[in-house]
Amino acid sequence: MNLTTDITIPTQSDPVPVMSAFGWIIIHQHLGYTFDWQLSWAAYKAGFGSIDADFWLGLEKMHLLTSSRPYRLRVEVQHRSTNLWYSAEYWSFKIGDELNDKYRLEVSGYSGDAGDSLQYEGNWGIWYHNWIKFTTFDQDNDESPGNCAPNRGGGWWYNQCYYGCLTCNSEHSRWYNIDIINSRMMVKPQ
Repeated sequence: MNLTTDITIPTQSDPVPVMSAFGWIIIHQHLGYTFDWQLSWAAYKAGFGSIDADFWLGLEKMHLLTSSRPYRLRVEVQHRSTNLWYSAEYWSFKIGDELNDKYRLEVSGYSGDAGDSLQYEGNWGIWYHNWIKFTTFDQDNDESPGNCAPNRGGGWWYNQCYYGCLTCNSEHSRWYNIDIINSRMMVKPQ
């Protein structure tokens, strides 16, 4: 059951409206392929979209929220051809700051049936997303010789380039071995 609620982000005076699903705060939602996720660093930093449609809370808000207390992450993905939903949960989730970490992703403690796309160490670790900085078309922080974002269609924690991407275009939108049509990321205090 999804509910609209307001959350308080540390150091910000105004409450932020978000959707909540069974106590999880939705920080990202990707519904189909009508929205263009190829946006600037400034857009991903500030957040964009509508809480009841395609939505990104904002990297700065994610950082402030996850550095104020320990959070968990839940990722839900819908398979493109079967329409079945799968999930991945991480016991610990944190986003670094912009200045020192370029909103570096930090997760640990996977469980679920979707596959561990963020900590996948196959292919000599080139698709490992954990401890990776965020990249957009206008801010290249990935580990690839070229910028991964322009060809994939959206900003993400790219390594070389990805094993999971929830903001990519339809050709590249995937999680582990699942080609996805819809997805969302949610957080909850530990």
